[in-house]
Amino acid sequence: MYLTKRQKQIIELTKEQSPMTSEQIAERLDVHVPTIRGDLRLLTAVEILKSRPKVGYEFSQMPKSSLNFEELYDSSIANILKKPTFVQANTTLQECVNILFLKDSGSLYVVDDDKNLLGLISRKDLLSVTVNNADTDSMVASMVMTRMPNLITVTSDMTIIEVGKLLFQHEVDSLPVTEKDDPKQVVGKITKNRIFQYFVELGLKYEN
Repeated sequence: MYLTKRQKQIIELTKEQSPMTSEQIAERLDVHVPTIRGDLRLLTAVEILKSRPKVGYEFSQMPKSSLNFEELYDSSIANILKKPTFVQANTTLQECVNILFLKDSGSLYVVDDDKNLLGLISRKDLLSVTVNNADTDSMVASMVMTRMPNLITVTSDMTIIEVGKLLFQHEVDSLPVTEKDDPKQVVGKITKNRIFQYFVELGLKYEN
């Protein structure tokens, strides 16, 4: 919560001496009572001060630390990346299905021998193909993947809000995270669930 300099001074005064009337507070701050009425209303509304009729204002308690926008949304995704799962272009669809479920991953990144990103296969891609095709051993990853440069990629220095916006705009569950100067080199992945987990973990930190 943002407090003005005068509001902080009022808090310190009531910490030192409670209760204090509005007249006493105004005198100590060398201002007129109408000048601090808005401050007193705010501090009472957020329960930092308690107002006792005909007695004055008493310091109650500072509110629990609150999250600010910068910490919640403007942090980079660098510290919340998930480990990507790679397959080769010639990996069969049956192998892809097995890997996806063994790794409990929502997507597979198709790469070449130098780990350059070629494409992406999502859980939905595999489901749609395998439901209508019993012969998954005859098909390979390159046949069903979404190819570069049609993939949306992000970099680890991008913010939570920037990446979250892209996830929703493109209606995908995850995005590849690549090197800033080489969009074919994958360093991780970011998912909707990972961002949700981040919000919950941060909230729990401030709960106590």
